[in-house]
Amino acid sequence: MRTPLTPLRPVVDHGYRFEALRYGPATGFVPEPIDLRILAAPQEAVRAIRIQLRANHLFGLTPRELIRALHWADQGGWVQALAALHRGEPCGFTLMLRGGRHIEWHVRPLTYVSLDARAHHRPAPLPVARKSV
Repeated sequence: MRTPLTPLRPVVDHGYRFEALRYGPATGFVPEPIDLRILAAPQEAVRAIRIQLRANHLFGLTPRELIRALHWADQGGWVQALAALHRGEPCGFTLMLRGGRHIEWHVRPLTYVSLDARAHHRPAPLPVARKSV
């Protein structure tokens, strides 16, 4: 059975580009992506930074940077980042690791175009259950 081709319709979406980059002597201090994704809400992006700060990088931090990371993640730095994203501004956080290496997290609001074939079709209505009397 042959089905007709569905034309794709461009849809403008809004999201947040989340990126975590590592700089170090092994790469000549050229940014090396650790995590790149597009998230739907600013809360998701800030939550991703907070989780990565707490979980992944604590062992390579100096005591001063460890205090900075935990303060940002648990005591309020993230609130300012969330407010910036709600205003449509980018936010970020940088930590210095031992040996001159460092890690940066950036979140930028973005508008992008996606192609969506579902915009032309409405979902079929659900059948109504009939009561027998």
